[in-house]
Amino acid sequence: MSPTALLCIAGLFLPNALSIGAMISGIGLPPRTAAVALYAMVAVFTRYVPAWPTAFLFIAVAIYDAITTIALQFGLAPSEIGLALHLADELDLFASPLYGLLIAGVILFAGFCIFVLTRCREELKKGSLPIFLSFVLVFAGADLVRNTSAHYQFGSLYGANAPMQSAVVSSGFRDTVLTAKPRRVLVVIVEALGTFADPAKQEVLLRPFRDPELQKRYRVTNGSSTYYGSTTAGEMRELCDTRASYTEVANRGGDNCLPHILSQRGYKTAALHHFTKLFFDRAQWYPKIGFQEQVFREDLKLKKRKKCGGPFRAPCDVEMLPRITQAFQDAKEPLFYYWLTLSTHVPVMLSDATPRLGCANNGGPIGHREVCNMSELWMDVFDGIVKMTAQIGPTEILIVGDHSPPLWSRAGRALFEPGKVTWVRLSPRAAE
Repeated sequence: MSPTALLCIAGLFLPNALSIGAMISGIGLPPRTAAVALYAMVAVFTRYVPAWPTAFLFIAVAIYDAITTIALQFGLAPSEIGLALHLADELDLFASPLYGLLIAGVILFAGFCIFVLTRCREELKKGSLPIFLSFVLVFAGADLVRNTSAHYQFGSLYGANAPMQSAVVSSGFRDTVLTAKPRRVLVVIVEALGTFADPAKQEVLLRPFRDPELQKRYRVTNGSSTYYGSTTAGEMRELCDTRASYTEVANRGGDNCLPHILSQRGYKTAALHHFTKLFFDRAQWYPKIGFQEQVFREDLKLKKRKKCGGPFRAPCDVEMLPRITQAFQDAKEPLFYYWLTLSTHVPVMLSDATPRLGCANNGGPIGHREVCNMSELWMDVFDGIVKMTAQIGPTEILIVGDHSPPLWSRAGRALFEPGKVTWVRLSPRAAE
């Protein structure tokens, strides 16, 4: 093998092999232009520095590559990734074949690349830098053109100075709750509930709310709202009407947060999230924004419950509905209840949903198998809420997504409006 070819393999092909495979297979990744350039610089430096600094530099670039890619993919700030890493043992990453292959691929290609860079230094020195850098520029340009997408422009950092917008406010829900003082209030933030770009697909998704009996009891309105960031950013947006991080809000106090305001007005305030209480420290900051009672996975009896989800294994969303129903039926005082769902966290398990859309047949009316199954899971939650409304009395209800689905499939992401989440408001007709 020629030294120039070896230099291109070690400095370009191996460190970017997964990205090249993603481009070919239709998997969507954020642009990695900076990482491509940094890997190339490491290959150049290996001509002048000893083996161990080369290996150290490569590992540092690989860590940077992983953090920035994950941050853009899931709308996280880099600091949030650090907060979540200490709970990596809570995630069953190998429950997802895709994640298993990605992890194995990263380790395999990184190890092989370090081996070539450190063991073939003399051959790499003979490679042609102009030819190598030309290939790097071509690939970096192709990566930028192929992977640049509006779907990656709504992360936490992008929203720092963006105008505030929330479904709680734009739907009129917050104003009603604070002025009309209903005795029962429910907010449901639904994991990854984006807004379909095609109105016909959006209509399929919202079909459960067209139920005639529900329409007799409730006035149903729906729309979309702009989001920035991940799930915790969605919680701050809807519960506290802010784009500040949950750590900042918790430190300064949640005076503007709905649960805090309503608890001061005599409401019992409760939060339910059926994943671990340690994830993003929710057990620490939920009380600080006004929740008097919190229920997490640790508080549930799991032995006889079916588990849903891929890496985020927990009781299925629909299993939580009886608990919420009971809480409203037992309430002797005004109640504000908040539920954060989980089962539609990417990647979803195809067997978790109630088959209703014929997803196995080319993705049914959605036209994409994974998104179709995700839609079935959302519709299971919607159906459950519709049925619950007949059992709990007049309740002000808001259902809203935290962020759009951070799908790995480029075709799947393209089905959704960039930066938009769906909301549905149920207003009791008795209140009218």
